Formats: sequence, structure tokens, C-alpha cells
Amino acid sequence: MIHKTIKRLPTLRCPRKCRRHRRYQHCEETTMEHVSPTSNGSGSGHADAKVRAYARMKYVATALLAAMGGVYVVSRIYEPAYPLLGFARAGAEAAMVGGIADWFAVTALFRHPLRLPLPHTAIIPRNKDRIGENLAKFVETNFLAPELIAGKLERIDFTTQFARWLSEPARNRQIAQWGLEFLPSLLAAVDDDEVRRFIHDHLARRVRDVDTPTLVGTIAETLLDDNRHHAVVTELLRQLTLLFEEHKPLIRQRVRESTAWLWKKLSIDEKVSDNLIAVVDETLKELSENPDHAWRRGFDDAIRQFVIELKTSPDYLAKWEALKERLLEHPALKQYLSSVWRDIEASIEHDIAAPHSHIKARIEAAIAALAHGLLDDAVMREKLNIWLRETLLAVIGAQRHAIALLISDTVRHWDADTVTQKIEVEVGRDLQFVRINGTLIGGLVGLVLHALDVMMF
Repeated sequence: MIHKTIKRLPTLRCPRKCRRHRRYQHCEETTMEHVSPTSNGSGSGHADAKVRAYARMKYVATALLAAMGGVYVVSRIYEPAYPLLGFARAGAEAAMVGGIADWFAVTALFRHPLRLPLPHTAIIPRNKDRIGENLAKFVETNFLAPELIAGKLERIDFTTQFARWLSEPARNRQIAQWGLEFLPSLLAAVDDDEVRRFIHDHLARRVRDVDTPTLVGTIAETLLDDNRHHAVVTELLRQLTLLFEEHKPLIRQRVRESTAWLWKKLSIDEKVSDNLIAVVDETLKELSENPDHAWRRGFDDAIRQFVIELKTSPDYLAKWEALKERLLEHPALKQYLSSVWRDIEASIEHDIAAPHSHIKARIEAAIAALAHGLLDDAVMREKLNIWLRETLLAVIGAQRHAIALLISDTVRHWDADTVTQKIEVEVGRDLQFVRINGTLIGGLVGLVLHALDVMMF
């Protein structure tokens, strides 16, 4: 029944003033287009429900006024025969006066009643710019005041809510999946030459910043002061002994080749090589077993002198710097760095395509660790909350006037019909209750006045 009634009911005036759309069911789509910026989804359904509710209440108020008119006509005709109908006539007459007066008042807010350009009618269309400015000032003063926002933000625990939201396994996996889907686009957008140049420049800057002579000298000094170098020297001597043992046949052969033919005939060459080998073996053994050997002490002195010169000599510094520059500019190093980036890129792409991505697992683990860390650390949560509140308060405080200007500018750029349509749909249903109440209250007043008239006269 209500649906049929709504179909028969004239709708709100279409903002585009379409003359051929007279009924609600025809103009509904046009009305909705101007009422809400959303053309589909829940927003459109919500706006559609408001339009229907407004039309229904408008119909009820108009029907009540028409009913009072019918009661008045019938009572006026039959009142001579039935004097008691005077009460119905008086009530209906006063109800029509109240209903028409309230209809005029409500209609005058949005348009000229009966299209008559009477003074102080069509209030909203004629004053939409002023309404927008007043609304903007009202929002800026009463909703964006710093003390109000500070009080509201103080009651919100941002970090706890975020940590709980982040700790949900399904959301954790979804965020990791988003990151994984974003990586190929990021890699595709990266300029490989720029990455190689960045890696080379970054490495070169780090290498150039290192004071190599001082670093090497300091390490050597530390080893010498703690006598740790003896273990290194002993190991070197042991390796040298093994190397010498391995090449003894070759040494004998070279000695024989270098010996005169007469010594060979006398087999002196074998004795020379054996004695030489024995001397070297004995010397290496003594050096290895005796850290206080004169030769090793001389070696220590030479190393200490070298360390001093290494840390203080400009010549060594220049040689080290030249060596670093030759190394950094060497084509082999640049080629190696390029291959490193290619390997990294290929490894990332391969991992992304794998069913069980290690990168995704790492992202999930990092997100979960972050969430649980925040939930377990009340001090950190409070610090983050304070920072967020101060940041939001500063941003809103700095932009509150801009937000107000946005509201006033938006309303200013709307055409009058659009503003009227939006406001009428939002508050029109409640205003129809004003019409209904005016009709009913007027009828009661009429009854009371008629009763007093009868009793007094």
C-alpha cells in the first residue's frame, strides 16, 4: 500500500528541472544523482531510503491537511441540521489554518510557495553562500578547536589498536602478500645502472673514508703488545717447514745442476745439498720452537719499526691511497658489483615466484614481531601515542582553517538547486512532522476556542 502511494506521489523538484519527469518513480534516479555523490553501493541505497522516507512523510502531512479540509466541508454542510458538528468544523478550520501556515513556513525554507516570489521565502537557495560560511565557522569553532581534539585524542589508544589489528594472522599474511606483489613493480621501476652506480659510489666512499695505514698499524700494534704475533709467526714457520720438506728433492736437483762436474764425480754435490737442507731444517726448527731467537727478535723490531712508519709516514699514506683508487677504478671490481646486483635481483624474483617465499615469511615474521613487541612494551606504546597525538593535533590545528574554507568553498560552488535538494532530503522528513503537529495543534486550539465560545455565548 505504501509503495503504491509513493508511486502516486509527486517527488522533489529535479535539480535539472526535467519537465517531463513528474512522478517519483521516474525522477528518482535524477534526484539520487544530485543528492549523493555515490552512484552505487550502500551510499546510494542510504540516500534512496532518505528520499523515500521524506516523500512518505510529505504525503502523510499533505493527506492530513486534505482530510481536515474534507472534515470542514462536510461539517459546514451538515452543521445546521447537527449543531454538534460545529465542534468538528471549528477544529478542522483551525487545523487547516495551522497546517497551511506550517506548510508555508516549511516550503519557504526551500523555495517560493506556489511559485510566488514573496519576501523572505526560498531562504536556503538565496542564502546558500552565507549558510556555507556559517557552517564552516561552526565546524571550525565547535569541532576543530584544539582543546576538543586534544581531549578526544587523549581517549584513543592508537598503538594498542594498531598492534592488535596488525597481530591478526590473516591480516599479517595479507600485508605480506601485498608487499610481495609490490616487489616486482618496484624492481621493474629501478634503473639497474643507477643501482650499480649507487653501490659503487657507496662502497668507494666507505673505502676512501677508511684510514688504512692507521687501521693496519693499530691492529699490528695490538698483536705485538699482547705477543699474539708469535702464534702467527710460528704458524708461518710451520707452513714454511712443510713447504721446504715437500720440495727437498727439487732443491737437491737444483744443487746438483749448479755444481761443477768435478764435484759431481767426487759426490760432493750430494753432501752439499744434504748439509744445506740440514742447516735449513735446523734453522726453521729453532725459529719455530724458540720465540726468543735472535732472528725472531730482529723480526719483531723490524715489524715495530714498520708499524711506526706505516702510521706516520706520508709516503705510506700516499701509496695506500693510490692502491685504493686503483682498486676502486679497476674494471674487474665494477663488473663484480654489477654481477652482485644482478644476482640479488634474480634471487628476489626467484623467491617471489616460489610457492613458499622466504621473503614473504620474513615479512610476516617482522610484522608479527612488531605487533607483539608493541603489545608487550607499554612504555613504547605510550611514547608512540604521545607522538601521534601531538602530530595529529599539530596537523589539524594548522589545517583547521583550511578545512573550514573547504566546506564554505564547496557549498559556494554548488548550485542553489543542489544545496536545496541536499538539505531538504536530510531535514525535510523532520520538517513534515512540523506540518503534522501544526495541523493537529491547530485543530485542538480550534476545538478549545469553539467550546469556550459555546459556553460563554
